[in-house]
Amino acid sequence: MLRLLLAMTLGAVAGEASAGCNKDLLNVEGWSAKSMAERRVVVSMDLRSTAPKPIRIIEALVYFRDALDGDIGALPVERDAHIPAGGSYTRLMKSAPANFDRLLKLRKQDVETHVCVFAVLYEDGTEETF
Repeated sequence: MLRLLLAMTLGAVAGEASAGCNKDLLNVEGWSAKSMAERRVVVSMDLRSTAPKPIRIIEALVYFRDALDGDIGALPVERDAHIPAGGSYTRLMKSAPANFDRLLKLRKQDVETHVCVFAVLYEDGTEETF
């Protein structure tokens, strides 16, 4: 059962390319990964907004791929993140999934990132779904 759930999750992440999303609203400015106890990895992501208005709620994932286009995984942007228009936001993922231990081994130049925003609610109450 666990393997089926894992396969479905990986399929959902791999299916991102076919899903509607905005890849320009948030950009990854930098990231870091640290090893923690019990084989845990902490990932920090610095994101920059290009949104014309402040964001109140967001549905988005940050995707990590290696230089040969192999999937490392995806991490969610905090749903209730308050991100200023044109501002920056840092997401600290304290217990990233096990496959993110690759970030500890890979060179930064061998890791590609992008953000896929599926929906956003701005401070003024307007919504966008991509």
